[in-house]
Amino acid sequence: MIKPLTSLRFFFAFIIFTHHLTFLGKSKTAYLRWFHENILKEGFIGVSFFFILSGFILAYNYRDSILNKSISKSDFYIARIARIYPVHLLCLLIAVPITLKDVSFNLSTWLTQLFFNATLTQSFIPIKYIYFSFNSPSWSISNELFFYLLFPFLIILGSKVKDNRYKKGLLTMSLLLIPILMLIIPTNYYKDLFYVNPFFRVFDFIIGLILFEIYLKIKIQQGTINYDLLEVGAILLLLLFFIFHTDVPLVVRYSIYYWLPMSLLILIFSFQKGVISNFLSNKTLLLLGEISFGFYMFHQLVLKYFLILNELYLHIRNEYYIIAIILAVALIVSYISFIWFEKPLNKYFKTILKQKIGGQKSA
Repeated sequence: MIKPLTSLRFFFAFIIFTHHLTFLGKSKTAYLRWFHENILKEGFIGVSFFFILSGFILAYNYRDSILNKSISKSDFYIARIARIYPVHLLCLLIAVPITLKDVSFNLSTWLTQLFFNATLTQSFIPIKYIYFSFNSPSWSISNELFFYLLFPFLIILGSKVKDNRYKKGLLTMSLLLIPILMLIIPTNYYKDLFYVNPFFRVFDFIIGLILFEIYLKIKIQQGTINYDLLEVGAILLLLLFFIFHTDVPLVVRYSIYYWLPMSLLILIFSFQKGVISNFLSNKTLLLLGEISFGFYMFHQLVLKYFLILNELYLHIRNEYYIIAIILAVALIVSYISFIWFEKPLNKYFKTILKQKIGGQKSA
Protein backbone atom coordinates (compact mmCIF):
# COMPACT_ATOMS: atom_id res chain seq x y z
CA MET A 1 0.00 0.00 0.00
CA ILE A 2 1.23 3.49 -0.85
CA LYS A 3 -0.26 5.28 2.13
CA PRO A 4 -0.39 8.90 0.88
CA LEU A 5 -2.07 7.84 -2.35
CA THR A 6 -4.60 5.78 -0.40
CA SER A 7 -5.51 8.84 1.67
CA LEU A 8 -5.65 11.08 -1.39
CA ARG A 9 -8.30 8.79 -2.83
CA PHE A 10 -10.72 10.03 -0.20
CA PHE A 11 -9.98 13.70 -0.89
CA PHE A 12 -10.77 13.24 -4.57
CA ALA A 13 -13.84 11.13 -3.81
CA PHE A 14 -14.97 14.00 -1.59
CA ILE A 15 -14.39 16.47 -4.44
CA ILE A 16 -16.68 14.35 -6.63
CA PHE A 17 -19.22 14.28 -3.78
CA THR A 18 -19.30 18.09 -3.76
CA HIS A 19 -19.71 18.10 -7.54
CA HIS A 20 -22.97 16.18 -7.10
CA LEU A 21 -24.47 18.69 -4.67
CA THR A 22 -26.38 20.18 -7.57
CA PHE A 23 -29.27 21.33 -5.38
CA LEU A 24 -26.98 24.17 -4.25
CA GLY A 25 -27.33 25.65 -7.72
CA LYS A 26 -30.90 26.57 -6.75
CA SER A 27 -30.02 27.82 -3.27
CA LYS A 28 -31.63 31.01 -2.01
CA THR A 29 -28.20 32.00 -0.70
CA ALA A 30 -26.25 33.87 -3.39
CA TYR A 31 -22.90 32.78 -1.96
CA LEU A 32 -23.80 29.07 -2.14
CA ARG A 33 -25.02 29.45 -5.73
CA TRP A 34 -21.75 31.18 -6.66
CA PHE A 35 -19.69 28.58 -4.78
CA HIS A 36 -21.49 25.76 -6.54
CA GLU A 37 -21.15 27.33 -9.97
CA ASN A 38 -17.48 28.37 -9.71
CA ILE A 39 -15.94 25.79 -7.37
CA LEU A 40 -18.00 22.67 -6.75
CA LYS A 41 -19.07 22.04 -10.35
CA GLU A 42 -15.42 21.48 -11.26
CA GLY A 43 -15.35 18.49 -8.88
CA PHE A 44 -15.57 16.10 -11.83
CA ILE A 45 -11.77 16.41 -12.05
CA GLY A 46 -11.59 13.74 -9.36
CA VAL A 47 -12.38 11.17 -12.07
CA SER A 48 -9.13 11.99 -13.89
CA PHE A 49 -7.22 11.43 -10.67
CA PHE A 50 -8.80 8.00 -10.20
CA PHE A 51 -8.21 6.87 -13.79
CA ILE A 52 -4.55 7.89 -13.73
CA LEU A 53 -4.10 6.45 -10.24
CA SER A 54 -5.68 3.19 -11.39
CA GLY A 55 -3.05 2.74 -14.09
CA PHE A 56 -0.24 3.57 -11.67
CA ILE A 57 -1.45 1.30 -8.84
CA LEU A 58 -2.21 -1.64 -11.13
CA ALA A 59 1.30 -1.40 -12.57
CA TYR A 60 2.73 -1.08 -9.03
CA ASN A 61 0.89 -4.19 -7.82
CA TYR A 62 0.70 -6.42 -10.90
CA ARG A 63 3.26 -5.42 -13.54
CA ASP A 64 5.97 -7.89 -12.51
CA SER A 65 3.44 -10.64 -11.75
CA ILE A 66 1.99 -10.32 -15.24
CA LEU A 67 5.39 -10.28 -16.93
CA ASN A 68 6.83 -13.25 -15.02
CA LYS A 69 3.48 -15.07 -15.27
CA SER A 70 3.18 -15.64 -11.53
CA ILE A 71 -0.45 -14.61 -11.97
CA SER A 72 -2.54 -15.53 -14.98
CA LYS A 73 -4.73 -13.09 -16.87
CA SER A 74 -7.83 -14.93 -15.70
CA ASP A 75 -6.77 -14.73 -12.04
CA PHE A 76 -6.00 -11.05 -12.44
CA TYR A 77 -9.43 -10.46 -13.96
CA ILE A 78 -11.15 -12.39 -11.18
CA ALA A 79 -9.30 -10.40 -8.52
CA ARG A 80 -10.16 -7.04 -10.06
CA ILE A 81 -13.77 -7.84 -10.90
CA ALA A 82 -14.25 -9.13 -7.36
CA ARG A 83 -13.03 -5.76 -6.13
CA ILE A 84 -15.58 -3.64 -7.98
CA TYR A 85 -18.55 -5.73 -9.08
CA PRO A 86 -20.13 -6.74 -5.74
CA VAL A 87 -20.39 -3.11 -4.59
CA HIS A 88 -21.64 -2.07 -8.01
CA LEU A 89 -24.32 -4.77 -7.95
CA LEU A 90 -25.39 -3.77 -4.44
CA CYS A 91 -25.68 -0.11 -5.49
CA LEU A 92 -27.59 -1.13 -8.61
CA LEU A 93 -30.16 -2.95 -6.50
CA ILE A 94 -30.44 -0.04 -4.07
CA ALA A 95 -31.05 2.31 -7.01
CA VAL A 96 -33.97 0.28 -8.41
CA PRO A 97 -36.73 1.86 -6.24
CA ILE A 98 -35.68 5.35 -7.35
CA THR A 99 -35.82 4.38 -11.02
CA LEU A 100 -39.27 2.80 -10.61
CA LYS A 101 -40.51 6.01 -8.99
CA ASP A 102 -39.58 8.04 -12.07
CA VAL A 103 -42.70 9.64 -13.60
CA SER A 104 -41.30 9.07 -17.09
CA PHE A 105 -40.81 5.35 -16.42
CA ASN A 106 -40.76 3.23 -19.56
CA LEU A 107 -40.26 -0.52 -19.20
CA SER A 108 -38.25 -1.09 -22.40
CA THR A 109 -35.95 1.85 -21.59
CA TRP A 110 -35.60 0.65 -17.99
CA LEU A 111 -34.67 -2.87 -19.09
CA THR A 112 -32.12 -1.47 -21.54
CA GLN A 113 -30.57 0.64 -18.80
CA LEU A 114 -30.60 -2.34 -16.44
CA PHE A 115 -28.85 -4.57 -18.98
CA PHE A 116 -25.99 -2.16 -19.61
CA ASN A 117 -25.59 -1.43 -15.89
CA ALA A 118 -25.67 -5.10 -14.91
CA THR A 119 -22.99 -5.89 -17.49
CA LEU A 120 -20.98 -2.76 -16.62
CA THR A 121 -20.98 -1.62 -20.23
CA GLN A 122 -23.07 1.55 -19.85
CA SER A 123 -20.17 3.93 -20.50
CA PHE A 124 -19.72 2.49 -24.00
CA ILE A 125 -23.13 3.81 -25.01
CA PRO A 126 -22.89 7.56 -25.80
CA ILE A 127 -26.41 8.28 -24.57
CA LYS A 128 -26.84 10.16 -21.29
CA TYR A 129 -29.93 8.30 -20.09
CA ILE A 130 -27.92 5.07 -20.45
CA TYR A 131 -24.52 5.91 -18.97
CA PHE A 132 -25.93 8.01 -16.11
CA SER A 133 -28.80 5.63 -15.31
CA PHE A 134 -29.43 3.90 -11.96
CA ASN A 135 -26.38 4.76 -9.82
CA SER A 136 -24.74 7.35 -12.07
CA PRO A 137 -21.16 7.20 -10.64
CA SER A 138 -20.92 3.59 -11.80
CA TRP A 139 -20.19 4.78 -15.36
CA SER A 140 -16.58 5.24 -14.26
CA ILE A 141 -16.52 1.67 -12.91
CA SER A 142 -17.62 0.56 -16.37
CA ASN A 143 -14.49 2.29 -17.64
CA GLU A 144 -12.35 0.69 -14.96
CA LEU A 145 -13.50 -2.76 -16.03
CA PHE A 146 -12.44 -1.94 -19.59
CA PHE A 147 -9.04 -0.77 -18.30
CA TYR A 148 -8.65 -4.01 -16.34
CA LEU A 149 -9.31 -6.04 -19.47
CA LEU A 150 -6.65 -4.09 -21.37
CA PHE A 151 -4.05 -3.94 -18.61
CA PRO A 152 -2.21 -7.28 -19.12
CA PHE A 153 -1.97 -6.68 -22.86
CA LEU A 154 -0.69 -3.11 -22.43
CA ILE A 155 1.94 -4.31 -19.94
CA ILE A 156 3.12 -7.12 -22.23
CA LEU A 157 3.11 -4.81 -25.26
CA GLY A 158 5.14 -2.21 -23.36
CA SER A 159 7.72 -4.81 -22.35
CA LYS A 160 8.17 -5.98 -25.95
CA VAL A 161 8.78 -2.50 -27.35
CA LYS A 162 12.41 -1.88 -26.40
CA ASP A 163 13.13 1.23 -28.45
CA ASN A 164 12.35 4.26 -26.27
CA ARG A 165 12.17 6.54 -29.31
CA TYR A 166 9.42 4.36 -30.77
CA LYS A 167 7.58 4.40 -27.43
CA LYS A 168 7.79 8.19 -27.20
CA GLY A 169 6.64 8.61 -30.78
CA LEU A 170 3.70 6.28 -30.27
CA LEU A 171 2.76 8.03 -27.03
CA THR A 172 2.96 11.48 -28.62
CA MET A 173 0.74 10.42 -31.51
CA SER A 174 -1.77 8.87 -29.11
CA LEU A 175 -1.96 11.95 -26.90
CA LEU A 176 -2.32 14.26 -29.90
CA LEU A 177 -5.26 12.18 -31.07
CA ILE A 178 -7.58 13.59 -28.37
CA PRO A 179 -7.12 17.30 -29.25
CA ILE A 180 -7.46 16.48 -32.95
CA LEU A 181 -10.73 14.66 -32.31
CA MET A 182 -11.96 17.64 -30.30
CA LEU A 183 -11.75 19.70 -33.49
CA ILE A 184 -13.63 17.10 -35.54
CA ILE A 185 -16.38 15.73 -33.27
CA PRO A 186 -19.57 17.83 -32.90
CA THR A 187 -19.85 19.65 -29.58
CA ASN A 188 -23.07 17.88 -28.56
CA TYR A 189 -21.08 14.64 -28.27
CA TYR A 190 -18.29 16.11 -26.11
CA LYS A 191 -19.47 14.82 -22.74
CA ASP A 192 -20.65 11.47 -24.13
CA LEU A 193 -17.22 10.78 -25.58
CA PHE A 194 -14.42 12.86 -24.05
CA TYR A 195 -15.68 12.61 -20.48
CA VAL A 196 -17.47 9.25 -20.34
CA ASN A 197 -16.44 6.93 -23.16
CA PRO A 198 -13.71 4.40 -22.20
CA PHE A 199 -12.05 4.53 -25.62
CA PHE A 200 -11.24 8.19 -24.90
CA ARG A 201 -10.60 7.93 -21.16
CA VAL A 202 -8.18 5.04 -21.59
CA PHE A 203 -5.47 7.65 -22.22
CA ASP A 204 -5.77 8.72 -18.56
CA PHE A 205 -5.16 5.10 -17.58
CA ILE A 206 -2.17 4.76 -19.94
CA ILE A 207 -0.64 7.88 -18.39
CA GLY A 208 -0.81 6.08 -15.06
CA LEU A 209 1.13 3.14 -16.53
CA ILE A 210 3.78 5.50 -17.88
CA LEU A 211 3.99 7.24 -14.50
CA PHE A 212 4.95 3.94 -12.91
CA GLU A 213 7.83 3.52 -15.36
CA ILE A 214 9.01 7.03 -14.45
CA TYR A 215 8.63 6.15 -10.76
CA LEU A 216 10.90 3.12 -11.18
CA LYS A 217 13.59 5.16 -12.93
CA ILE A 218 13.58 7.88 -10.29
CA LYS A 219 13.56 5.36 -7.45
CA ILE A 220 16.83 3.70 -8.49
CA GLN A 221 18.67 7.00 -8.91
CA GLN A 222 20.82 8.31 -6.11
CA GLY A 223 20.65 11.92 -5.07
CA THR A 224 19.17 14.34 -2.61
CA ILE A 225 15.60 15.31 -3.39
CA ASN A 226 13.59 17.77 -1.32
CA TYR A 227 10.29 15.90 -1.20
CA ASP A 228 8.75 18.45 1.19
CA LEU A 229 9.14 21.12 -1.46
CA LEU A 230 7.97 18.83 -4.26
CA GLU A 231 4.81 17.83 -2.38
CA VAL A 232 3.88 21.42 -1.66
CA GLY A 233 4.67 22.32 -5.26
CA ALA A 234 2.48 19.51 -6.61
CA ILE A 235 -0.50 20.69 -4.57
CA LEU A 236 0.04 24.32 -5.52
CA LEU A 237 0.29 23.38 -9.20
CA LEU A 238 -3.07 21.61 -9.06
CA LEU A 239 -4.57 24.63 -7.28
CA LEU A 240 -3.12 26.92 -9.93
CA PHE A 241 -4.68 24.88 -12.72
CA PHE A 242 -7.96 24.90 -10.81
CA ILE A 243 -7.91 28.68 -10.32
CA PHE A 244 -7.58 29.30 -14.05
CA HIS A 245 -10.00 26.57 -15.17
CA THR A 246 -12.63 29.08 -16.28
CA ASP A 247 -10.25 30.23 -19.04
CA VAL A 248 -10.14 26.73 -20.53
CA PRO A 249 -12.92 25.09 -22.60
CA LEU A 250 -14.89 22.46 -20.67
CA VAL A 251 -14.09 19.70 -23.15
CA VAL A 252 -10.36 20.22 -22.54
CA ARG A 253 -10.91 20.13 -18.78
CA TYR A 254 -12.60 16.75 -19.02
CA SER A 255 -9.16 15.15 -19.15
CA ILE A 256 -6.24 16.82 -20.95
CA TYR A 257 -6.05 20.00 -18.89
CA TYR A 258 -5.56 18.17 -15.59
CA TRP A 259 -3.23 15.43 -16.83
CA LEU A 260 -0.05 17.27 -15.79
CA PRO A 261 -0.97 18.34 -12.23
CA MET A 262 -2.71 15.04 -11.44
CA SER A 263 0.24 13.03 -12.74
CA LEU A 264 2.79 15.04 -10.76
CA LEU A 265 0.67 14.73 -7.63
CA ILE A 266 0.50 10.94 -7.92
CA LEU A 267 4.17 10.56 -8.87
CA ILE A 268 5.56 12.76 -6.09
CA PHE A 269 3.37 11.33 -3.32
CA SER A 270 4.15 7.78 -4.43
CA PHE A 271 7.61 8.14 -2.84
CA GLN A 272 6.06 8.76 0.63
CA LYS A 273 9.00 10.87 1.79
CA GLY A 274 7.66 14.35 2.45
CA VAL A 275 6.06 15.93 5.49
CA ILE A 276 2.64 15.98 3.80
CA SER A 277 3.04 12.28 2.98
CA ASN A 278 3.70 11.68 6.64
CA PHE A 279 0.49 13.51 7.53
CA LEU A 280 -1.47 11.58 4.90
CA SER A 281 -0.22 8.31 6.38
CA ASN A 282 -2.09 8.64 9.68
CA LYS A 283 -4.65 5.95 10.52
CA THR A 284 -7.76 8.10 10.22
CA LEU A 285 -6.97 9.32 6.72
CA LEU A 286 -5.93 5.81 5.66
CA LEU A 287 -9.28 4.46 6.82
CA LEU A 288 -11.07 7.19 4.87
CA GLY A 289 -8.97 6.24 1.86
CA GLU A 290 -9.88 2.59 2.24
CA ILE A 291 -13.61 3.33 2.36
CA SER A 292 -13.36 5.85 -0.48
CA PHE A 293 -14.51 3.37 -3.12
CA GLY A 294 -17.68 2.70 -1.16
CA PHE A 295 -18.08 6.41 -0.49
CA TYR A 296 -17.79 7.13 -4.20
CA MET A 297 -20.31 4.44 -5.08
CA PHE A 298 -22.87 5.15 -2.34
CA HIS A 299 -22.86 8.93 -1.97
CA GLN A 300 -25.12 9.72 -4.92
CA LEU A 301 -27.69 7.17 -3.73
CA VAL A 302 -27.61 8.60 -0.22
CA LEU A 303 -28.09 12.08 -1.66
CA LYS A 304 -31.04 11.06 -3.84
CA TYR A 305 -32.83 9.12 -1.09
CA PHE A 306 -32.29 11.87 1.47
CA LEU A 307 -33.63 14.59 -0.83
CA ILE A 308 -36.76 12.51 -1.43
CA LEU A 309 -37.26 11.85 2.29
CA ASN A 310 -36.52 15.46 3.12
CA GLU A 311 -39.11 16.71 0.66
CA LEU A 312 -41.76 14.30 1.93
CA TYR A 313 -41.16 14.20 5.69
CA LEU A 314 -38.19 16.11 7.15
CA HIS A 315 -38.51 19.52 5.46
CA ILE A 316 -34.99 20.62 6.38
CA ARG A 317 -34.23 23.84 4.48
CA ASN A 318 -30.78 24.72 5.80
CA GLU A 319 -28.35 23.60 3.06
CA TYR A 320 -25.46 23.27 5.50
CA TYR A 321 -27.46 20.79 7.59
CA ILE A 322 -28.46 18.88 4.47
CA ILE A 323 -24.83 18.58 3.30
CA ALA A 324 -23.68 17.50 6.77
CA ILE A 325 -26.38 14.82 7.02
CA ILE A 326 -25.73 13.45 3.53
CA LEU A 327 -21.97 13.37 4.14
CA ALA A 328 -22.31 11.68 7.54
CA VAL A 329 -24.73 9.04 6.27
CA ALA A 330 -22.60 8.36 3.18
CA LEU A 331 -19.50 7.88 5.36
CA ILE A 332 -21.33 5.57 7.76
CA VAL A 333 -22.78 3.49 4.92
CA SER A 334 -19.35 3.32 3.26
CA TYR A 335 -17.69 2.17 6.47
CA ILE A 336 -20.32 -0.51 7.09
CA SER A 337 -19.99 -1.69 3.49
CA PHE A 338 -16.19 -1.80 3.76
CA ILE A 339 -16.16 -3.80 7.02
CA TRP A 340 -19.11 -6.13 6.48
CA PHE A 341 -19.34 -6.45 2.71
CA GLU A 342 -16.23 -5.46 0.75
CA LYS A 343 -13.52 -6.91 3.02
CA PRO A 344 -15.19 -10.30 3.56
CA LEU A 345 -15.83 -10.72 -0.15
CA ASN A 346 -12.30 -9.63 -1.08
CA LYS A 347 -10.89 -12.05 1.48
CA TYR A 348 -13.07 -14.84 0.12
CA PHE A 349 -12.00 -14.31 -3.49
CA LYS A 350 -8.33 -13.95 -2.53
CA THR A 351 -8.54 -17.25 -0.66
CA ILE A 352 -10.05 -18.92 -3.71
CA LEU A 353 -7.29 -17.49 -5.91
CA LYS A 354 -4.53 -18.59 -3.53
CA GLN A 355 -5.95 -22.11 -3.43
CA LYS A 356 -6.14 -22.15 -7.21
CA ILE A 357 -2.57 -20.87 -7.63
CA GLY A 358 -1.31 -23.30 -4.98
CA GLY A 359 -3.06 -26.17 -6.75
CA GLN A 360 -1.48 -25.21 -10.06
CA LYS A 361 2.01 -25.10 -8.52
CA SER A 362 1.65 -28.47 -6.81
CA ALA A 363 0.40 -29.97 -10.07
